Amino acid sequence: MRLNLKSRLLLTYAGFVLIALSVALFSYYYFVLPGYALIEKQDARHHMERVLSSIDREVVNLDRLVRDYAFWDDTYTFINTASEAYLQSNYLNEMLIDNRLSSVAIFNSHGTLLYYKHLDLVSGVERPLDDSMYNDALVELGGGLIRPASGLLAGDNGLQMVAARSIMTSDARGPVRGTLVFTRPLDSALINDLSRQFRFDIQVTPLQRISARARQQLKHITRTEPISIHASGDTTLDAFAKLTDLDQKEIAVVQMKLPRTLYVHTRNIMMSSLGFALLSILLMAFVFAATVRRMVMQPFKELANVIHSYRGNRIAPMPLTLSCDNDMGGLAEEFNYLLTDLEESRVHQTFSEEKTDLIKRVVPSAIFTVDSNKVITSWNARAEHITGYSAAEMVGSTCFLFAQTPCQESCGLFDEGIDKPIMGRECTIRHKNGSVLTVSKNADFLRDTQGHIIGGIECFEDITVRKRSEEALQWELALNSRLAKLSHSILHNAGNVREVAGEVLEYARNLTGSSHGFVAELDEQDQFQRLWDYTPMFEGLQKHQGHPIIPAPANGRGSLLHSVYKRQNGVYFNSLEQLSVVNLADGIREEISHFMAVPVCDSKRIIGQVALANNAEGYGKRELQAVEQLAELFAVVLSQAQDVQCSDDVETCHYVVKSLEVCQM
Repeated sequence: MRLNLKSRLLLTYAGFVLIALSVALFSYYYFVLPGYALIEKQDARHHMERVLSSIDREVVNLDRLVRDYAFWDDTYTFINTASEAYLQSNYLNEMLIDNRLSSVAIFNSHGTLLYYKHLDLVSGVERPLDDSMYNDALVELGGGLIRPASGLLAGDNGLQMVAARSIMTSDARGPVRGTLVFTRPLDSALINDLSRQFRFDIQVTPLQRISARARQQLKHITRTEPISIHASGDTTLDAFAKLTDLDQKEIAVVQMKLPRTLYVHTRNIMMSSLGFALLSILLMAFVFAATVRRMVMQPFKELANVIHSYRGNRIAPMPLTLSCDNDMGGLAEEFNYLLTDLEESRVHQTFSEEKTDLIKRVVPSAIFTVDSNKVITSWNARAEHITGYSAAEMVGSTCFLFAQTPCQESCGLFDEGIDKPIMGRECTIRHKNGSVLTVSKNADFLRDTQGHIIGGIECFEDITVRKRSEEALQWELALNSRLAKLSHSILHNAGNVREVAGEVLEYARNLTGSSHGFVAELDEQDQFQRLWDYTPMFEGLQKHQGHPIIPAPANGRGSLLHSVYKRQNGVYFNSLEQLSVVNLADGIREEISHFMAVPVCDSKRIIGQVALANNAEGYGKRELQAVEQLAELFAVVLSQAQDVQCSDDVETCHYVVKSLEVCQM
């Protein structure tokens, strides 16, 4: 039966209603509810920031209290007099309880502990000294502290808020005579006060005692996202944040539970509305099903019976005809064309698949194909051998599972800015065991019969061993070339220490990729280093007779620029960004992230050093050994300039020439 215009309009209207309802449900679940969830997370983050601010305020208040006692003339006098009257009148148990102090410590300017008191605020009983805290942290704070220090520390008695101030006169003048340290416990009493204040359940737990679920949430905490929000259910949100100590080490986790009132209320309303809508849809579906059964399914059933009759009698189903001139007759004609096209397509596809599978099996390269969504659709045996991943693991996964650079940043196959096909492109991949391999790959698009891109095919070969061999050879060639050039320069400019030092520094920086460095000679008589050549980082140093110098460090204090003289051999240090450059290298104000120093030695003693700083990835043994060879050549020139001239000492000349000949080999 041919559908009239009215029936078609009714069906179209029903479809429109269903689509509109689907769009509404989709919008609610994927836009409205996530919007409410985002608002709740922002509210939870705000409350967590308030809790962290409250803890910081407690530390600030403790710092103000210790400042009042540290900038007091009586405290200043006590360092010299050690008066018992001062202690008995100012550090009674009542004073500690009233100010919620768990301990008080006084250090002199040498870092010696003069007085301490540790009190259990719950029982009011004095306790022994918390060695783990004072020995590891407070003694370090008390040793000549100039600037105030405050923050958190973890000890045997739990988390403590610590504040330290230099002891000076009431007008904040020196000289500094010592350090005063107060501690206040970050205990359950304070946390309960915060819970009552914010009306949320708040917990502070040391890192070693947190649960496995909380430990998983801590992985989401970064410097840019210091607070992690996690929905522990439909009714509760958990907020997590880390607490750090004075050394910026993570010591505890703050966890706060918040009810999801807005989310639950909105969801309940939507569920009621959804129930009513579903009831209406079911009713409409019943009416629609009855209509379709009468107007659509019955003619199709007749068509199916005719086709089945033809096939059952082993009569070719084409051409298929019906004893009617309505739309079903036209449908039967189109069905004939469809059967013909499908049969031809099936035969062609079967042949293509067999040929493609044969090529993938016999080609001795790793081959895989992807669809337009970068999902792997095939993975041959050679690819399994190179990567360690089986076809069962890879088919259905994206190529990002094993591809590294530059594929993670930009997919070369689907990058319109890269010409196709791609030939001999070097990339890195990750083996299943975690190792990184270098491969050379070719890639191109896969297209359908109309020329539309439906995916891609890539093949690759492992060139890791060859690549490493080439890099090692290039490194050796570069090192030998520079040693030969330096040897030649020494032969012609042996008396010009400054020019040779400049070449040594240039070659050392090129070989190690260093941004800065210097070449120095040790003056043992005046106890300083004379710089023969240096980069702008070291222009702020003192000068002696026109030469920049590095003075010897003060007694009892180390220096990064003198480290090689104490160790008697080459050293390198990486990851120095968090350490104070003032303490590591006097006169240098620019940040030092990586540092390496190699001694320049004659036959008996160290007479100088070659120092380098700030390369891209840090120093290793290969860089150290290369600079040591340059330093050995420079030692010949520097030793000759310090001891005797080549014309006056034949043995020294022979030693120089012999050393240079060895280096040129």
